[in-house]
Amino acid sequence: MQNLTYSAGHQGFLISLAFLVGLSAWYRRHATNKLHLLIQLGLLLVLSFGAKTFLKEFTQSPRPYTETLTELHVIDSPQSFYSLTVDEKNDRIHQVDEQVSEWRTKHWIGETDYSFPSGHTIFVSVCVLFFGGLFASQGRYVLASLVVVWGVGVAASRLWLGMHRPVDLFASMLFGLILYIIIPSHYPILDKMLFKIKNR
Repeated sequence: MQNLTYSAGHQGFLISLAFLVGLSAWYRRHATNKLHLLIQLGLLLVLSFGAKTFLKEFTQSPRPYTETLTELHVIDSPQSFYSLTVDEKNDRIHQVDEQVSEWRTKHWIGETDYSFPSGHTIFVSVCVLFFGGLFASQGRYVLASLVVVWGVGVAASRLWLGMHRPVDLFASMLFGLILYIIIPSHYPILDKMLFKIKNR
């Protein structure tokens, strides 16, 4: 679960992304729309991460583990956790080391921001839709299925670690789908520019 979370978090999302880009580039090495796809992917990632940051601050939904800290009488309420400094938050989490698995608390300490939406799930949703869609369109259904399994695994890991609620994950998936629908995969202006460059 920890490795699944790391594969979509700041520890490893660039590695996962580079692997998927490299794999899709290899299988589409003769395609003529690679630049279009790179632009689409870049827009999806930038908009998803930007919106995630905004929504977390807007909704200010406490992470599920703050309820555990409240039940163990380490903090007064989930909301009160966010009035503490970073050091104070980490101290409260360390106070439950004997009652909670180390696999969970090490992630709690690393992520003391708000819960909604799930950045990890938005990232894997974009990857599933984008790369899974590319592989499926080429008839490479095994690769597409593996991307889906990875995405589901990451989402499950976020629940297991106490970082998110189901509503966080489903909303993140829906948000990723909406972005994927509205971000175009074809750019006529770019086509004109490339045509002019080729014919110089």
